[in-house]
Amino acid sequence: MLLEMSSLEQSALPAVQIRLGSSQQFSSVREFLDQADYSEQTVSKRLGVGGLHEYLRSGSKPGTTSPAEAHDAVGVLLRVFLAGLSIGGEFLSRFVPPAVQESFEALGILCADPARPSECYSPVALYPVAGLWIASDRWRNPDGSPVPNVQDFVFPAIHPLTHEFLDPLPQSPCDRLLDLGSGTGIAALLASKRYARQSWAVDITQRATDFGEFNRRLNGLSNATVLQGNLYEPVAGMTFDRIVTHPPYVPSLESGAIYADGGADGESITRAIVEGLPRYLEPRGRFYCDTMGVEREGEPFEQRVRRWLGAEQSAFDILFIADSIQGPAQFAYRTTRHKKGTWELMGQWRAHLEKLKVKSLVNGLLVMQRKADEREPFTVRRQKGERTGAAEIEWLLGSEMHRASPAGMGQVLASQPLAAASLELHVVHTKRDGALTPSKFTLRTGYPFRVEHECPAWVAKFVERCDGKTVARELFEAGQRERWIPFEVPLGQFVETIGDLISKGIVEIGDFELPRRTEALGASRK
Repeated sequence: MLLEMSSLEQSALPAVQIRLGSSQQFSSVREFLDQADYSEQTVSKRLGVGGLHEYLRSGSKPGTTSPAEAHDAVGVLLRVFLAGLSIGGEFLSRFVPPAVQESFEALGILCADPARPSECYSPVALYPVAGLWIASDRWRNPDGSPVPNVQDFVFPAIHPLTHEFLDPLPQSPCDRLLDLGSGTGIAALLASKRYARQSWAVDITQRATDFGEFNRRLNGLSNATVLQGNLYEPVAGMTFDRIVTHPPYVPSLESGAIYADGGADGESITRAIVEGLPRYLEPRGRFYCDTMGVEREGEPFEQRVRRWLGAEQSAFDILFIADSIQGPAQFAYRTTRHKKGTWELMGQWRAHLEKLKVKSLVNGLLVMQRKADEREPFTVRRQKGERTGAAEIEWLLGSEMHRASPAGMGQVLASQPLAAASLELHVVHTKRDGALTPSKFTLRTGYPFRVEHECPAWVAKFVERCDGKTVARELFEAGQRERWIPFEVPLGQFVETIGDLISKGIVEIGDFELPRRTEALGASRK
């Protein structure tokens, strides 16, 4: 990864050189970037396979890194604002009008190169992402060396980790969205442009706040507010119907970069945010948090999160969409290798995690919803699949709410369940009395989540008969009549079993067909 994590300098980066100039200057730059088609699509074509993501990950320079190759305005912008290279003032003038150059300079995003007085460069990175133009700290100096990792570094919005945070966020309309630990402000600004009536971006560092406000003005967004402060402090007394965050979650042996350091177990910031939800999240409001959590013996992360809510536990539903999991030894090895540390450092990490009684560390998306009715709350965990995204997560929330409602399970009996198109049944045969006999049944699917569901034989038989035409109650009656459903399985257990199968994407019913099923899986009801 390009962003070097091997050492931490406690001194801050140079003061932010961007300036909050006049609205006319921002408008001049915005109009030029638009006319030049400095867009994500155009830039990705120039950079080739992988586009902006791969460019940042690998550190390779785009094809427009010399004046001879910077043959148009986009090439110049790539050279100066993305590659971070100098360019001659005379050559720059061929593609950038004087008035726009003056605005660049007035806003502090273009200045003279101290080493080459006749050339200029940008002290920041400026790039298109998700229909916005975003400025952040550079990840490379003009001489090609990596920028030292420092506490108030403003993380690039084109980094794959940022996109992993943004991609599963729903774009359904909301009135008031809060982005905590906002960095460049990308989540709040994207919401303001696409689906939020009003958004707030809050970050603890002055540097991130300056970049966030610069980006707000650059994109001409009047329905976004950028504030500096610790978590909820700048918005005390306010409530929101959506709160999103990509908090620092890396466990630490000592104080580290603000965008990464999550305290001794990595959970200190995440926990503080969750503990504030009863005061700041409105009924029916939702919270989305891309994080890493610690699991201890008998304590799954999602259950520990519920306890953080204290007396307000019963007011919240919780989903945890796990992405990856690693043991303490694996985490210690990877972290030591990433930091180019010694065997001694790895031993320190292992001792640290052992002291905290960490069984595993799991990355994923935490989704919480404040209930607006009297039903019991639910806590559900799923494993992310290759096609898991915002639509699949919203489907799961809806499915679980229906399942938890008083009338939900009654409606299941009248439904016509259909086995999912991606479903596989794996059967293990064990030799008994000289013959191979089916002894273990596992239902597997990769969409909408990765699921392996071990079940009794009658459940496998039931799923086999879910053709989308036969009513569930009829299947139950036929099963008991034909004795493939044991008599000791009551109707209530049968209904609960169907609810579990629906929740796991193994079968689906009319009101809860899997999202994008036709597109993703090529299936349709007949």
